[in-house]
Amino acid sequence: MVSQSDTLVFNTGNKMIGEIKKMEKGVLEIDVPYGKENFKIKWSDIKEIYTSNKFLVTVNTKLYRGKIATVISEKVKIFDKNEEFIVCDLKNILFINEVNEVLKNRFSASLEMGFNLTKSQNTQQFSLRSSLGYKTDKANIEVSYSVLTTNQNESEPAKRTDGLINYRRILINRWYAIGSVVTLSNSTQKIDIRANTQIGVGNYIFANSKGYWGVKSGVNNNLEKFANNFSTLNSWEGYLGSELNLYDMEDFNLALVLMNYSSFTDSGRYRADITFDIKYDLPLNLFVKAGISFNYDNKPTLGASTSDYILRTGFGWEL
Repeated sequence: MVSQSDTLVFNTGNKMIGEIKKMEKGVLEIDVPYGKENFKIKWSDIKEIYTSNKFLVTVNTKLYRGKIATVISEKVKIFDKNEEFIVCDLKNILFINEVNEVLKNRFSASLEMGFNLTKSQNTQQFSLRSSLGYKTDKANIEVSYSVLTTNQNESEPAKRTDGLINYRRILINRWYAIGSVVTLSNSTQKIDIRANTQIGVGNYIFANSKGYWGVKSGVNNNLEKFANNFSTLNSWEGYLGSELNLYDMEDFNLALVLMNYSSFTDSGRYRADITFDIKYDLPLNLFVKAGISFNYDNKPTLGASTSDYILRTGFGWEL
């Protein structure tokens, strides 16, 4: 039974009454009595919003707990009883979550698979990418894993795996703390294992319902073992990175991550990692995605390439 307590007014002037469940990445979900599933509505299509229930509302990375009501065109207030917390633009609201949300709403997950076959050299390529996330009011944890295998006539099989455990916590204003463990295994660069343990701080240059752009900096412990070297190498680096996510582009989502590493203990060594993905959303939480990953190391191990890149296409599902 839907509690018809929340009201939306669209740019067209039409209204919808139901129970708002959440809003993230520029998409609002609302439960209405005449639908079997929640309606998904673009945040940019909403002109006014009025709620009777309290929500956890993130505005420019600041968290508020209260009701939402439009005060003038495209401006809303977040309040509770006689206390008004903030008046802001609709576009500056990043997330809306139920105060008493069920545990499953805090989780996110995705699974993507791809397969390419080239007849000319009988090249077969298989890719798998997966991720699992959990968020609290001020923090989120992400775990991801990907594998790519390539088989080609008259060539050694190539394999690459990437792993990530990432923790991010909002501090004050647009600042956040971040801790990560990043792993890489890449036969092309003769890397048996590279494990990076990172801590640092970041700042959101901008963050709204259409996307965000952030920069981060910190220190990184680089643990490496190469295929042609039995010893394990350990070094310390400083890193500077940037992350751009855009998700209010019709049904397209863009993600770009740049990471630069400069070694403290291995003089003159510089590394860079770049990842770019474009995703197109389909019905039923399905999607197609294409992307490229590039790695550079100006001091690779003996006999290895200074750079490597992979192109991926895949079909997947997300929660």
